[in-house]
Amino acid sequence: MVDVVVKNILVLKIGGGVLQNKDCFERVVKIVKQKREEFGGVIIVLSALFGVTDFLIDNTRVFSNEGDISEVIKTIEGKHVSYLNLLNNKKFVEEAIIDLRGKISVLEKFFYGTHYLKEITPRSKDLIQCYGEKLSPIVLEAFLKDYGVDAEFLDAEKAGIMCQGSFENAFIDLEKTSNNFLVNVLPVLKEKVVLLPGFYGVDENSDIKTFGRGGTDYSAGVIANIFSAKLEIWKDVSGFMSADPKLIPNAKQINVLSYDEAEELGYLGAKILHPKTINPLRKKDLCAEIKNLFEPERKGTIICSKKELHDSIIKSVTLMKNVGIVTIKSSTMASSSGFATKVFDVLGANKISINLIATTETSISVSINLKDVLKAVSELNKIGKEFDFEVTSREDLSLISVVGEGMRETPGVAGKLFSVLGEKNINIELISQGASSINISFVVDTTNVNLAVQEIHKKFLEERV
Repeated sequence: MVDVVVKNILVLKIGGGVLQNKDCFERVVKIVKQKREEFGGVIIVLSALFGVTDFLIDNTRVFSNEGDISEVIKTIEGKHVSYLNLLNNKKFVEEAIIDLRGKISVLEKFFYGTHYLKEITPRSKDLIQCYGEKLSPIVLEAFLKDYGVDAEFLDAEKAGIMCQGSFENAFIDLEKTSNNFLVNVLPVLKEKVVLLPGFYGVDENSDIKTFGRGGTDYSAGVIANIFSAKLEIWKDVSGFMSADPKLIPNAKQINVLSYDEAEELGYLGAKILHPKTINPLRKKDLCAEIKNLFEPERKGTIICSKKELHDSIIKSVTLMKNVGIVTIKSSTMASSSGFATKVFDVLGANKISINLIATTETSISVSINLKDVLKAVSELNKIGKEFDFEVTSREDLSLISVVGEGMRETPGVAGKLFSVLGEKNINIELISQGASSINISFVVDTTNVNLAVQEIHKKFLEERV
């Protein structure tokens, strides 16, 4: 792989949640102007406009009639053109609308294709759902030009963002993409602000594949890796918090997180940063900062290799609702070679992700997303007689996790944690401790989850400075 070596490059990831009106776009333009003065080159990695990805997901379906397709296309075009109509330079508006309509016409053909074939495949899902990221940079490019910033949008195909892996969960081919950027992106970057799409890439067969929900963060992390650049992720918050502020109004911002802490929090329910973003940063010891579009001067959470311990050890408590537990119990489990392997093979084959695992000599319990419980029970029961086991399940549960560097090396954290819950008569259904040196996770009944988080935060984090 050939690294793209350019001094003073900054990668800005702009989240779709902050692109909701003219004021938001103008704030982004102002930030881009400032950053361009500070750095030699600026790359913007853009999410879909606010609400567009959800709209596309909702309409990734077999339509009952062609009229429904026309309405969907009209809505998508209207969402984007409404922003363009706010601009002053009609030339930029007309150019952008022509570009939008060209891409939307291809999307329309995809919708008709699924309508006539009467099926939605993983390939067609990715083709349709990537369009938010294919269209939003056209709008931002026009805004930047209208405000005097020379900018150019290169879609994934033109830039050469290559990927591998399965539909809906692909990953970027770092070597091929890096080499393509030398030819396709670097010459443009020397003269202009470059806009690149997140969320999707193109494989060697020219198939479009997406990186999973929130995958634009990951795209930005890889692009920062290629350019050995600092990454700023612009959102409507200033960073990771000690807890969800909707539940804990006095939750505090976390100033510094290690790679491992940020990764764990991403997987455990904190929706600030996609956890796949961390690995490309880790490979080159790069920093990322979460920035607030509405408080741009405020310092955000810094994510880096530094492992900063806090006095309370725990830095953040997260929760994930809509969890269930599936338990597989067998008196012959201990003597049955391949028992656990078969169980996990069944879950994996049905794309059922596991949150926590607990095992004994006679049983295996796993926590999974609530929506997957019935499927898991059904599929496991198919092999139950062969392996002589019974399957039971529990629903209406929630997963709580506490995260912080130094947890394994600090005695008494778990005892103090579970004492807090015991004092409030909160029963723990499943525990995972020890698999990670920075995380303790456990499952409780959903009726108790809010109280549990509040009490843990009060005990460990209320006195944070």
